[in-house]
Order: sequence, then C-alpha cells, then structure tokens
Amino acid sequence: MVLVLNNDEVQEVLSMEMCLEAMENTFIDLAKGKAVNRPRSHTYAPLGRNKYYLFKSMDGAVPRYGVHALRFSSDIVYESVVDKKRRREKLPALPGKKWLGLVMLFNLQNAELLAIIQDGFLQRMRVGATSGVAAKYLARKDAQVVGLFGTGDQAGPQILALSKVRSLKTVKLYSPNPDHARRFAREWSEKLQVDIRTDNPKAVVTGSDIVACATNSLKPVFDSRWLSPGTHVNAVAGYELDDNCYRVCSLNVVRMREASTHWPMKGLIPGEVKGIKKFDSSQKRKIVTLADVVTGRARRKDSREITVFSGSGAGGSSGLGVQFAFAVEVYKQAAKRGLGKELPLEWFTESMHP
Repeated sequence: MVLVLNNDEVQEVLSMEMCLEAMENTFIDLAKGKAVNRPRSHTYAPLGRNKYYLFKSMDGAVPRYGVHALRFSSDIVYESVVDKKRRREKLPALPGKKWLGLVMLFNLQNAELLAIIQDGFLQRMRVGATSGVAAKYLARKDAQVVGLFGTGDQAGPQILALSKVRSLKTVKLYSPNPDHARRFAREWSEKLQVDIRTDNPKAVVTGSDIVACATNSLKPVFDSRWLSPGTHVNAVAGYELDDNCYRVCSLNVVRMREASTHWPMKGLIPGEVKGIKKFDSSQKRKIVTLADVVTGRARRKDSREITVFSGSGAGGSSGLGVQFAFAVEVYKQAAKRGLGKELPLEWFTESMHP
C-alpha cells in the first residue's frame, strides 16, 4: 500500500529536533559520499506580465534512510514591487485557492512507491532546520541576539531551529507590514518564551549575533555595513544579501557546489534568474559546502569573522532532494499511528516494460 499524508498529519509527527538531526546526518552522508543528489531544476513558462508557470523538482537517495526522495511543485508565480523591493510570490491558483507540492518516497531495495506526502510543512521545517544546522556550526557559542527579516511561513521555523541550537535571549524583527510583524512577535514570543520586538532594518542588524532572512525578496533586505564583527548570517535566498556581504564574510556556505538549473522559455527572464550572484575569484574561494562545515573541513577561525549561510542564487545549489529523504521517518511514525490514507500499490505499478 502507498501511504498518502497531508500537512496536518505530517505536523502531528514531525518535530524540529527530529528535523535538525536528520539534516545533520544527511549532510554528513553527503560529505562521505554515502548519499547522492540531483540539483534542483526550475522550468518556466510565461503567462503574461510578471507572471509565469514554474515547475520545480529535485531528488536524491540516502541509504541511511533506505529511500530515494522526489520533491516537486507546480506553481503559478507573480513578481511585484513592495516597499521598493522586487519580490516573488507563489499564488494559490489551484481550485479552492490552494498550492500543489508533493514528496514521493521510493524504497531503495525493491523500487516500490512508499508514500506521497504534501510538502508544505516538510518544506518549512526542512529550510529552518538546515539554517539551524549552519548556525550550530558557524554562529558564536555565546550568540543570544537574533535579527530576523520576514514574518511569512518560513520565518517561524527559522527562529524555532535557532532556539534549539543556541540559548536565545532576544529576537529583533522587521517586516514591511507592521501588522504582520506585531502578530508574529506576539505568537512566537509565547511559543519560544523569548523576547521578540519589532524594529527598523538597521536596528535589527546592529548588534545582532545572528541575522536571519526569511523573505521572498529578490533584492537585498539590509545593508551589510550594519553587521557587527562576529555575526553569522542565514539567508533563505542569496538575493536577500547585498554584494558587500559576500565580500566581508570569511565563509560563504552553500548546500552543494553544483548550482540549480533554470530553464525559461525564450524571452522570459524571471527575477530569481536575474538575481543570481556572479562572484570574482576571491569570493569563489570562500564558497564551501554545509557538508564541509558539519564534518569540520571548514570552520569559523576567529570570533570576529562574519560567516554566511546563503540560499539559492549565491554560488551553489538551492534546496536538495536528499534533504527530503528524512520524510521516511514521518512515514513510519504516521503509519504506526494509523494516520493518512492508503492507496493500492498496483495503481502505480505496470506489467508492461517501459
């Protein structure tokens, strides 16, 4: 039988602690050559001014978890300018104002399809946990103050993960939408029992031990000249950071060196493609992988160094397919609890040789 799980069912069994452990193990296996990953691929088709269809896919195998994971999404994307910054938004264009994103798990031993899982909650936790692993190895041990940009779906898991790897005292928060910022501060202050306050961009950065960006902006969200010595910076997307940030950092940590691929139709150049960073030779020498960091091949050498864990468009791959192999633990826990719906495996298998 193939188990089908929705986001609510995933949320019942998936904790940040589970996700942090899985991400660390996955990057250790990548470093040792015990996992294999195909870089993320984006395919675009134009739908009119600043709007396009985007199909995104990534996959990878982690024998530790016994599965090959395929994650894909089918999106309608719109680019606009908010607060003088270009941003990208996935529109809920499917019937019922919904999105479509799935993770499929395949058994490495007999190739069967084990599960089909909605990717929304998995994705947020995966991104947050990966940033958390980066901060665990790169942020100063005494880091207590976080500057956070963004109040959307990715922002909460960012500070949740950081709270698991460092003893947070204060979170300074900025969003171009003051109502969203106040609501986010109230909600997450209660969840984490941490002082979260709203502020302006410069104040959010100045004096922070960790600066975390979780926005959909295609332009830099702060001036890196505001960074204090010794700050660690996490970015969901490389576009969120200015060029100077990559000049002053000692390490630019990426998920993998192999960059994601982009396949637009002729004449269509989405903002995320325009924003891909181009580095000179000195900046390229700073690029290391998260696998290098978790295995000790690359590390912070000085408490005053600025380090960066950068996202898509910053010298390496975006999200990795191997990062979703840990969903097999969600599958196992959900099956034990009787969660989800089962579909006959024969619906997906064929007797005719393909």
